[in-house]
Amino acid sequence: MARKMVFGLISVLVILLVGASLFAAYSNGQIEAKWPKQGDRVAVMGTYANVMNVGSGPNILMVHGASSNHREMIASLGNQLADMHIIAPDRAGMGYSGRPDGAEQLGVQAQFIAAILDAKGVKEVVAVGHSWGSAVVLRLAIDRPDLVKSLVLIAPASHEWPGGTSLVNRIAATPLIGDIFSWTIPSIFGPALMPAGIEEGFNPQKVAPNYRQLVGLDLVLRPSTFRSNARDLKIGAQELAEQSKRYGELKMPVTVIAGQGDKIVYNTIHAAGLVRDIAQARSFTVPSAGHMPHWAKPDFVASIIRAYATAAEYPTNAAIIGDGVNIVR
Repeated sequence: MARKMVFGLISVLVILLVGASLFAAYSNGQIEAKWPKQGDRVAVMGTYANVMNVGSGPNILMVHGASSNHREMIASLGNQLADMHIIAPDRAGMGYSGRPDGAEQLGVQAQFIAAILDAKGVKEVVAVGHSWGSAVVLRLAIDRPDLVKSLVLIAPASHEWPGGTSLVNRIAATPLIGDIFSWTIPSIFGPALMPAGIEEGFNPQKVAPNYRQLVGLDLVLRPSTFRSNARDLKIGAQELAEQSKRYGELKMPVTVIAGQGDKIVYNTIHAAGLVRDIAQARSFTVPSAGHMPHWAKPDFVASIIRAYATAAEYPTNAAIIGDGVNIVR
């Protein structure tokens, strides 16, 4: 009798897992139909990168953060930088990019970006990173300073933080269990939970109109992408603990732009750490913003990028204050 009950429970569990996996495959197809691949396929590191190129002019590299893809930064800053050549890749394993071995390591993430620039014959960029993308462009600047003219770090993740990543990411990054988790849970619960996550990212700012649709944020709910994101963040704090020891090597101009109300990455750890560790870093906070200062003040962010990319003057302190932005240094 007991054996039959155990067999019955196992059978029910298998049926549920198969059903959830089939739903995930269906959901995956629906998501990709709604947000299809856009950009160039570039062969790098034994796999491929999906890279969006927009416009012509000085080269601006835009590297998106966790749970995102190349659409995010183009949607927020593309109009302000229409006369620039924007190079916006999907990071390794995100969006429509493949994932080389070891891509959870920041050195490999930076190597992936460098390989894209080398393959496209790009010699020098203003490197712009948002959140986890800032960690990647910082490493790019450390390992390949020949490629990076200057850095613009938006709501940056740059230093070790206490507690590591969430339980969800730790589970999703675990071998085997993480595969099962990623093929079942995100597609079922993710769509309903996503609005609250977006609101938390923008708070205290209002969520930008149609943000989820513009950015294609649901792409992260696909099983392989969800797991890639989790694997990046599982060891993220440890990676930054080592990487941050090298920030003093950076010699190029650096600007840090943080949201004063950011509850995703804490300015007292990250933005303040960059000011401490990089002598030449300029730093600003946007009072009306949380983790999305480039959506709160896109013209200001674009003016910094433009000053680094062209002969345009860096915004004066009076202009910065007049724009409602606080000067840290």
